Amino acid sequence: MTDFKIVGEISPPPYKDPVQMLRNLANDIEAGKFGEIDTLVIATFGTDGLDMFGGGRDSDMFHCAYLFGAAQARLLNIASEGS
Repeated sequence: MTDFKIVGEISPPPYKDPVQMLRNLANDIEAGKFGEIDTLVIATFGTDGLDMFGGGRDSDMFHCAYLFGAAQARLLNIASEGS
């Protein structure tokens, strides 16, 4: 029988860790990296399905829906530029 020795650990990059990504985002917001934030929206998808959250001074349903739509349009533009 062969004995295996652990020589290191392969960890995902920080942006692939949702908890660390949120902590980094909070730190960047506190540091003023994005200017003043009036609205923040977050979508999560996991074993329990899709969840959406909104926060901030202007976080009513309409502002959140606008931001999710704007994010979708931006992602589609980025995707179409790459093809």
